[in-house]
Parts: sequence; structure tokens; C-alpha cells
Amino acid sequence: MLYEDSGLAFEYGYDSDATSSYLVLQLNSDIKLLNHQVEIICQNPNSAFVPFHIRRENENEYIYYNITSKISLSQYLERKRLNKKELLDLLKNITKNILLHDNYLLDLSSFIIHPDFIYINPATVEVSLLYVPAPCDRDTMEVYRSFLKNLVVNSANVDDNAIDNYLQRILNYLKSDTFSLVDFKRLIIDLRNTGSSYKQPTKAAGEYAETLWDEGRSFKDNAGGRLAERKNILKIMLLQLLIILAAAIACLFVMSRMKGDPASITGVMLIAIALDVLIMKRIAGKPNKKTSEEDRDARVEGDGSRSFQNVVYKRPHSPHRGKRQEAALTSEILKACDTVMISEVPLDKHPYLESVGTHNGERIIINKEKYIIGRLGSMVDHLIQGSTVGKLHAEITGDEGGYYLRDLNSKNGTYINDVRITSNKECEIKNNDRIRFSSHEYIFRQQ
Repeated sequence: MLYEDSGLAFEYGYDSDATSSYLVLQLNSDIKLLNHQVEIICQNPNSAFVPFHIRRENENEYIYYNITSKISLSQYLERKRLNKKELLDLLKNITKNILLHDNYLLDLSSFIIHPDFIYINPATVEVSLLYVPAPCDRDTMEVYRSFLKNLVVNSANVDDNAIDNYLQRILNYLKSDTFSLVDFKRLIIDLRNTGSSYKQPTKAAGEYAETLWDEGRSFKDNAGGRLAERKNILKIMLLQLLIILAAAIACLFVMSRMKGDPASITGVMLIAIALDVLIMKRIAGKPNKKTSEEDRDARVEGDGSRSFQNVVYKRPHSPHRGKRQEAALTSEILKACDTVMISEVPLDKHPYLESVGTHNGERIIINKEKYIIGRLGSMVDHLIQGSTVGKLHAEITGDEGGYYLRDLNSKNGTYINDVRITSNKECEIKNNDRIRFSSHEYIFRQQ
């Protein structure tokens, strides 16, 4: 394949060995490598640059870039639409890596700034650039501006809640005559670290209603408790008056019968007072006991606080609403799960991979034009759990003309009928072909 840019042209392809995947560049015969730059990069590896080594075959020079476990920026953007934070971080990392050219005595114009040749680790979103150690004469700033404009316009997931208009600020600066990478990086950092990106979310209506209900419930409970307490006090006072009245009548009766004997009168008075105190304790003890029991229950229910403070309003259960939610949830789960048991596979026209070995009976339904398999759940269509499987291991594409399998720079390789395929090259797969992702084996079926 041929890549042509102003001042830079080369043939490129892909290769792999037992443990690594490579992007291979073959420079035109009239372009000579700058050996001192080759030595600087090879002797001082940095994740900001894709590592490479040089091979010479038949008077031709090839640059082998190690892209194992990485994907191109264009592939990454196919699977993910960036929000503000992700876009600004990506722009910052690309610009930061380019600005390292001074530290390594590299030529700014020799970076390949193109979505197909900027590589990303999909797990860490770490950016690595391709540097060609060869002389190049082109308008570097214009190349960068064009690339950055396209990246901002085509990759940003615009949020309606954004209030700082960050996209327009970036585009305005890219159009300015005073554009520089240093100032551009400073702008990105400023947008990333300062300013509010979103409007302050308001309290949900449901939470507000529950709060009001709880406060009303608490007020009613407090008012009811105070009213009951007042009623108990009134009852006690009335009973006490009745007891005193009865005691006085009894004393008068005894005095009239005993003809004013002081000792007898004193004894009767003491007995009456004792009875009065005993009755008062009985009457006062019952509500106290009840209150203590209620307090104990409240402490058990509320972990030391009053029970009415922990009341949460529960909406009445609606059987129809519950069924609709259950049906919707079931539908979402069925749509999200691509791997089902054989007995549950619907009879449709989608091809599938049927697992053999440990997970015998499992099926992977190929229901997209581009279907990616790997162990990075946020970026793949089917997740295979296993440390030997690549984050984005392989891709299956299909159309009316057939189906094709492509390895995505995996470390342990993708195999068709026990033959390892070259990374980034589409290989046709046919019915009953045995496909292996590292040690996980499947049979390809076309319904």
C-alpha cells in the first residue's frame, strides 16, 4: 500500500512473528535514513513514539514499527465517540508527544500525523506517534492544523449541557495566524482544568417529594405524641383529685365514729396517704413502661434515632407497571448478550462462532458488519475472559460476498485452521472453518 503526503511518500504493509505485530514501511530508494536519529530513538525508548527497528533486504531498507496490542486512532474512533474530557486528553497527549522532538533532536516534519498512523493502547488510551527518521520538507503547521480540525469536528460528542463552548474556542484558535503547538497545548490544559463544563444538576422531583413527605410525616408524629402526652397528664390529675376526695371523706367518717381519738385519726391518715402514693405510682408507671418499650423499639428500628426519621415513602406496587419493567429489562438483557446457549439461539440468518473445548455449546452471534472480539469489555462486541486474549483481539467483517477475519495486532495471534494469520490483513473464512483466538477455539457456522 502506498502512503503519499507532501514531502513524504512510502510503501507500507503489515507483518508479524511469534510474539509481535508490525507496521512495515519501505522508503523510496531516493530517501536515505538519518542514522543518528535512528540511534537516538532506539537507544532512548519512549512510549510517546512507536518503537521500531531497521531491516535491510536486497538493498532496500524497511522500518518495522512494533504495534503489538495497539490500534490505530481511526479504529479507536470507530468504536468510541469522545466526550469533552476524552477529547481534550487526546489532544493534549498528541501535542505533548510532538513537542518532545526538541528533547530528542528530531525533525518536527517527520512525524506522520494521520489517524491511520497514530496508535493508541485501548486500555490506557496512551498515544504513540510514528516517526520516520528521514529528511522531509513540508508545511508542518498546516498538516497539524488540518488534522486537529478534523479530529475536533468529527470525533467530539457534543454535550447539550456544556456551557463553556470549548469546541468553538479550539476551532477559533486553530484558525488564528498565530497558531503554535506550545500555545495550543496551554489552551487545552486550561480548558481541561478550569471552568465548569456542566450546569449544576437540580434536585430530582422524586427526591424532593419524598423529602416533603418525610418532613410532613415527622411533624404529624411529633404533634400526635405531644397531644397524647397531655391527655395522660390530665387523666392523672383527675384521678389524683378523686383519690384525695375519697381519702378526706373516709377520714371524716372515721373521726365521727371514733369520737376524735387522735391516735386513730393519725393512723387512718397515714394509711390513706400510703394508699394514695401507691395508686399514683401504679397510674404513673403504666404509661412510663409503655413509653420505654416504644423508645426501645425505636432504637432497634432506627439505630439510636427516632423511628419516624427513617421513614421512606414507598409508592404502591402496580403489577402492570412491574410487568412492563420486567419485560423491558428482559428485552434489554437479550439485546446486550451476544453469547447464548444453543437452545436459545433464534433461527435467523446471522452466522455464528460455536465454541469447542472448555466452553462447548457457547455461540457468538455475528450480528454486525464489523464485529470485534477481545477482553476489553468497553470496546468489544463479544468479551472473552482470558489473559492470553488481546484487548481488541480480532475483527470479523461480512457482506454478501463473504466473511473475513482480521487480527488486530494481538500478541498470541489469531488462527484459521491452525494457521496463524498476519495482523491487519483480511482473510476469508468459510463454513466449518476452525478459528482460534489465542487458546480459545471456535467453529465458524453460516446458517
